[in-house]
Amino acid sequence: MTCGDKPPFSSRTVKSDLLIAPDGKHRAYAEMEATALQPQRAPGYTGPLCINNSRLFVSADSADFKLTFLQEPADVETGNFLRPVDWSADGRRLLAELSEWQYEQPGANHSVLIYDSRYGTFQQPEFAHLLAKLYGHECAFNFHALGFSSQGTIALEAQPLTPEEEEVFGLSSCARKKTYFEMDRATENLVSVPEMPKLQHNGRTETGKP
Repeated sequence: MTCGDKPPFSSRTVKSDLLIAPDGKHRAYAEMEATALQPQRAPGYTGPLCINNSRLFVSADSADFKLTFLQEPADVETGNFLRPVDWSADGRRLLAELSEWQYEQPGANHSVLIYDSRYGTFQQPEFAHLLAKLYGHECAFNFHALGFSSQGTIALEAQPLTPEEEEVFGLSSCARKKTYFEMDRATENLVSVPEMPKLQHNGRTETGKP
């Protein structure tokens, strides 16, 4: 979700599909807005050409949707994208993936958001800390949230960084091959598994809504 691959850049807004909890009591969608600050890089202009805002909206018991999360652009990460992944089996928690990047630089940082609809709170595990604990040194992966496993854990796919990303982030890849993980939400314990976890799809998607 950007202002375009080449000039002239233009602003745009997209919405995700509606994701309905298995009990039907909660609904959620994300809205991503990319704003073009300049149609192209003008002589002497050194600022960003495009900035993103990502928003998460949630509705409970068919009430109006409310803004529950907003990711604004930062100086070092002007781009962002929010992807709702799935609801937990009990319909209480929404799993989402947040991507953040700096325009005109390689790579993106991916993090997991877990929204608790009972209390209206968010959990955002710190992958850098979890990986350092698991591998015994600072390293990184490109993470993607796959969903909830059949055991209720959070299933993750991790890709090694490219050489360009390692240079930009100042970190090496934790491994040189694709790796799968399961994370316990309560303890945030990260465990490497030999193959992709078996997923359990809990939520229901409605295309073209709201």
